[in-house]
Amino acid sequence: MSQLQSNQAPATPTHHEVREMVERQGPTDIVVGAGGDPLIVGLPIFAVGSLALGMALIGVVPATALGAVIPIVLLGTGLFLTIVTVWAALLAQTMVAGITGTFAGFWLSFGALLLGLGHNWYGIGAADVAATQTLFFIAWGSLFLFLLVPCLRLPMVYPAVVALVVVTLALAAAGARTGDANLMKTAGYVVLVFTLLGFGAFVNVALTAMGAKRPFPPLGRPLIG
Repeated sequence: MSQLQSNQAPATPTHHEVREMVERQGPTDIVVGAGGDPLIVGLPIFAVGSLALGMALIGVVPATALGAVIPIVLLGTGLFLTIVTVWAALLAQTMVAGITGTFAGFWLSFGALLLGLGHNWYGIGAADVAATQTLFFIAWGSLFLFLLVPCLRLPMVYPAVVALVVVTLALAAAGARTGDANLMKTAGYVVLVFTLLGFGAFVNVALTAMGAKRPFPPLGRPLIG
């Protein structure tokens, strides 16, 4: 009889017994950020903000209506790149978090620049707007120039995007400084070029996520091993 009882399954613990066991053992560990590729969100949200800015700079909207891009670059690209940065950091993807965090800072501050100048939040006179824009573009262009160096170890498409961002900001700074609308329009066309690269990289990442063995388009080999 005792042998039969030992082979029987143990009795299911009551709710009260389970609660007592949990309280004795303490809280269990919670795993956050178990997987996934943050670039599946980062690349398209970066590209759509770039597309909006590029179209605005080439004249799809009047120069006086540049604020039309604010909803996309601020509440779209800037906000979601911040989320992507947190996601990448939780996965210990340091370089991804660094790049997306840098771009998040750019887009958020660019949206703040457009909002602030459009509503005179910063007390900047009309005569000083051009100098303010020049300062903004030079400061961010300098950061992206240095970001380009570590990006050379990434697939070729990524340093290409960063290099074109540097060119764009240099043209924008020169255009703001001189008041030359053609320089701003040229900057817009450069933006559209790296927008296309961003969308292409997104397609590659998306196809890879779905198990494609040879995703298209190729991202290229790193320039530096």
